[in-house]
Amino acid sequence: MNLYNIIGLKKEAILLDSRLYILKAMCAISAGFVLGHAFSITRLDMISVLLGVMYNLEAINVSGVKGGINQMLASTLGALTTGLLVYLMGYDVTVLTVAIGMGLTLYIALKIDYRMVSPVAIFTSIYMTQFIQRDIAGNPSVLLTFQLRIAALGLGVLIAITFNYLFSFLYYRQIGRRRLEFAKLQSVIGLDKSLAELTSLSTDHNANNSILAFVFNDIEMVKSNIETMMKETWLPFNLKEKKNLHVIHNIIKSLKIIMHLAYDSNYIHFENNQSVSAADLDTMRKIIKTLKAIDFTAKEKKSYAMMYIIDAADNRISDNIRLMTIEFNKILSLAQTIQ
Repeated sequence: MNLYNIIGLKKEAILLDSRLYILKAMCAISAGFVLGHAFSITRLDMISVLLGVMYNLEAINVSGVKGGINQMLASTLGALTTGLLVYLMGYDVTVLTVAIGMGLTLYIALKIDYRMVSPVAIFTSIYMTQFIQRDIAGNPSVLLTFQLRIAALGLGVLIAITFNYLFSFLYYRQIGRRRLEFAKLQSVIGLDKSLAELTSLSTDHNANNSILAFVFNDIEMVKSNIETMMKETWLPFNLKEKKNLHVIHNIIKSLKIIMHLAYDSNYIHFENNQSVSAADLDTMRKIIKTLKAIDFTAKEKKSYAMMYIIDAADNRISDNIRLMTIEFNKILSLAQTIQ
């Protein structure tokens, strides 16, 4: 093993533009540090500024804007409700104040986005009860605490959105291909595990299911990324690039279908003890071998022979393999249309 393999990032991380993300984070956090100290109010809460920056850095511009707005909205409403609780229940904060404030903040965050509770909103609720600011006379002030928190967080979110936008221009033309290659690599891992189980080389069915679950999540993440880019209005996609995104999206959908068919085949093989023919296993090996050979990030396209589609069968696993072959042929055909 050479030095690069030891200290370098994994290929999957590179395909997710992790190196550019590190550079973007360094630039954004530097801007947050400088601008945070430039204003008299935000320099009092640099933690909120810098957390606002890092929590809202995204790979794609439009998702960063939406995420930033949602976090700001949830944090503002959470700060208002928690601050009002502190004001009404007294500045001598009790366990009841903290509990009710957190509950209301979580409720508001879930009303805004039921898929995720904003970590910034959670921190804001804690902040409003544990870091109460004092006015010139030394009296605790919910208003000053609210102003400081929102000003600092708002500056951080604004900086993050700005850098999301600026850095999008550096790699948006390649992000679709790289995400697709990442999804392909994960699909290969899942298919390898499925083949091992179908050939009875694997005895831990639950472990294989866990691996396939991770593969499904990764493919769904990539699918979501591509769909976000397809909706992007700020990036100057030309007609060719827009067409590529639609092609990539269709390939990812086919990969997802193939993985579902592989999962179903494993389930039938394990639960019903259904045997798998040598022809079906050979077809699956050819799919994996050809999929491994495809490089969606390569500029030069290679042509691959279409897979032979077996006849329909009453055997459910055989039928799954047949459907997998149909979807894989779609992938081979679509790959030739990426420009």
